[in-house]
Amino acid sequence: MATDGTPEPAAKRCGEAIARLRTARRWSRAQLIIRLFDELAPDDPNYNSISETWLARLENGRMVKVPRQTVEALCRALRCTGQERATVLLHADRSVLAEHDSTPDTTAEALTYIMDRLYHETYDVFQSMIGQRPVASLDDVELLRMTAAALDVLTARQNKGQLREANGRSSSPAPSLSPGHREGHLTLVPARPAYVTGGPGKVGSR
Repeated sequence: MATDGTPEPAAKRCGEAIARLRTARRWSRAQLIIRLFDELAPDDPNYNSISETWLARLENGRMVKVPRQTVEALCRALRCTGQERATVLLHADRSVLAEHDSTPDTTAEALTYIMDRLYHETYDVFQSMIGQRPVASLDDVELLRMTAAALDVLTARQNKGQLREANGRSSSPAPSLSPGHREGHLTLVPARPAYVTGGPGKVGSR
């Protein structure tokens, strides 16, 4: 949270996403607030502040910070699909693999790492397959097929990097250990071209 009371960029993006969904459903703010009260837990930090004015501040980017449990309640109140919920959490800078009241387990940690690699190392693959289509137009089967294709590319790149590394070791003296390298730990292949900087659509080559 900004110490000077300036709204966090994630809070502004979250409010904009909520406004788009509410508008798409043709609900008034009053209608969403009525549904939101049914979804809020008594321990929600905003429980006693919820009103049409509060929602207007959120949608207009004037909310300093939005707690995760409030974001989740808004998603339930909006009857979000799984894809819509994931989009709202992304814009709110919240991990879809985490929960407000529980610590992420090893499975969530592993999936987060793989998602990070897919994002940074196969962004170009997803970008070419999706093109200019809005994500809402892609059904689950198509998205899963895209992910499978991206995983194939990532695996092939990883194998190629490991093969190149093995060939290098066989034809040269044993390399010295780099700072931070610890015996017994895997050395990951550096990311291929296309690290995304500055958001989608801005791809910088290495």
